[in-house]
Amino acid sequence: MNEIPASELLAALEADSEVNSLVRNAVISGVHFKVGLELIPAARLLGICLGRVKAAQRHGRPTVGVAECLASLAGMGERVLLVAFANDREGSGYYFKIYLDPDPLKVIGCFGVNVSPEGDPIAGPA
Repeated sequence: MNEIPASELLAALEADSEVNSLVRNAVISGVHFKVGLELIPAARLLGICLGRVKAAQRHGRPTVGVAECLASLAGMGERVLLVAFANDREGSGYYFKIYLDPDPLKVIGCFGVNVSPEGDPIAGPA
């Protein structure tokens, strides 16, 4: 798997939820997104995700999709996932983390943290 085009990411956002709608609208509007090609165990991603959520809460940043994302990641165990992001800080104000099952490409969970356009996203690449 090389690069994943916007059309495939949009198709992978099949669940109808507030956060998926926000991500879908952001990708359609042409925001910068990237899908990492490294496979990472869901259990590890769950720990990273929890850390990001706690940091966002400490800083009083609004979030969307957190409970659903955490529950989905917890249910995946050691299954390996891809990680993506979509940066809509200049539009909706959200920076989204997206967790995908690679085969077939499907969004397992995603969440957004509302940050100012000049702010930095919460933590690093995973």
